[in-house]
Amino acid sequence: MDSIEKWYSVKEVAAQRGVSCDTVRRWIQRGFVRAFKFPGRSNKRRRVYDCFRISEGELDRFTRANMTS
Repeated sequence: MDSIEKWYSVKEVAAQRGVSCDTVRRWIQRGFVRAFKFPGRSNKRRRVYDCFRISEGELDRFTRANMTS
């Protein structure tokens, strides 16, 4: 049975975890969380930025690995 996995933006992950967007980006850059990266472009400012998506399975893995009891 195939199931479609949910993907979350940095903003959504930050809201779920109660941290800032910068913290989530830092986790990605340091390799704590694996994310799919694709380039984005702002129409108004001609600014190139990186857009990340994080899978639900990866969030579960990260949560289990970093749970403190």
